[in-house]
Amino acid sequence: MNTTTRNPLRTRAFRLALGTGIAMLGLAGCSINPVSARGSLAATVTDAKSVIVSNENGSVELIHDPAATAMEITAAIRCTGDTEAKAAARVKATKLTATRDADGRVTVGVDFPPREPAVTVVLVGTISASDDSATIVIRAADLDGIEVATTNGSIDVGAFRGPAKLVTANGSIEVNDHAGPIEARSSNGAIRASGVLAPVVAETSNGRIEVVLAPEAQGDIELDTSNGSVSLELGEAWQGTVSADTSNGKVDLAGGDVARTVVTNTMIIGDATKAKATIDTSNGRITVRAAKK
Repeated sequence: MNTTTRNPLRTRAFRLALGTGIAMLGLAGCSINPVSARGSLAATVTDAKSVIVSNENGSVELIHDPAATAMEITAAIRCTGDTEAKAAARVKATKLTATRDADGRVTVGVDFPPREPAVTVVLVGTISASDDSATIVIRAADLDGIEVATTNGSIDVGAFRGPAKLVTANGSIEVNDHAGPIEARSSNGAIRASGVLAPVVAETSNGRIEVVLAPEAQGDIELDTSNGSVSLELGEAWQGTVSADTSNGKVDLAGGDVARTVVTNTMIIGDATKAKATIDTSNGRITVRAAKK
């Protein structure tokens, strides 16, 4: 009968070497501490009538500039890589696209170069990494229609007109003095709109909502947050019925004829059939103020 005696030191050394090999294999395609490089891109588009912006990762700001003779677009770029050279190369290969169609609609985006093929990491522990990102700023004198979508960043829109459709997966949305219908949706972030017309739809999964209508605003309002307070200030021209509901918080309605039951809180301002303002939060206070007629 043959017996084999294992050397505990050799066994331990083998395990360490195996672990090191696996770790090195896992790290071949990524870096625990990636480095970043920065750059900037710019473009100018004439005869711009409206804009569609698609951003993979980063904030988007649209600035109303009456002195602008064309649409001016800038993008602050940040790219990561295993080395400084690789990060810088990614910045150099990144492109800012801005194309205008026959109707004057400009489509804006940032194209990052593809990543190297990933290597499966088999390693006990946590590896942190950052994605490429772009901060886009657009200046224009006039735009009639805005669409913005970003996966991770805030959206800020100035005093333009036409329909505004704003979507971010993670970030706040702010709209000021916009003359047109607004649809603003965020998965995680506050939504603020001031001096705006109606209709307004604002929806966020986690964050407060604040809306102040322009004095002449008329139309439906729909405000919904899963976790946060909601405040609405109605302008002098607004008439209709306000319905407010919160699962956990106070409902404060003022400026109209208020009616309360166990399950509903309503307020009628002028002609109850002209418009609807529906407000809902799962956890937070609701405040509605109607301007004096």
